[in-house]
Amino acid sequence: GAVASAGMDAASAAPGSSAVLVLRARSESWVQVRDASGALALQRNLAAGETVSISAPPPLAVVVGRADVTEVVVRGKVFDLAAISRENVARFEVK
Repeated sequence: GAVASAGMDAASAAPGSSAVLVLRARSESWVQVRDASGALALQRNLAAGETVSISAPPPLAVVVGRADVTEVVVRGKVFDLAAISRENVARFEVK
């Protein structure tokens, strides 16, 4: 399959970043992240082009509201939401 060029610049978006999780919205989206204790680490709407980094202690429980327009990078590697999203909502855990 074809490799999307968008995936390449994702890893270089935050050089030297210690963020466990980076979320980038290509269009309006919303995200919710809970940390290891179940506390809300992040819950907000993302504007188009916005990037947020989360460095809370894993495991992180993540919900992405618009999987088709949200790019997720886990520890510098692009995470494929398409494989796990249901009705365009992706729920996953970062261990």
